[in-house]
Amino acid sequence: MKSRPSLPSRGMLIYFTVCALAMIWPGALVANRIEPMIIGLPFFLFWYVAWVFALFVGLVIAYRHDAAQEVDDE
Repeated sequence: MKSRPSLPSRGMLIYFTVCALAMIWPGALVANRIEPMIIGLPFFLFWYVAWVFALFVGLVIAYRHDAAQEVDDE
């Protein structure tokens, strides 16, 4: 019998909410400029690339945490 999937922790929910808000209002207002150029990208584009990378890292951590819990349950 399969168990119900667990909900993400409160910390992960807050983390993903902050990442999502940084990519829309009000985060986009902070980064809405061209200068400075970072790694050859305008700051606005770099802002989005950095937050997408941060979301990726968070998803990897959440996946590993969830996989470790499944191993412990077995």
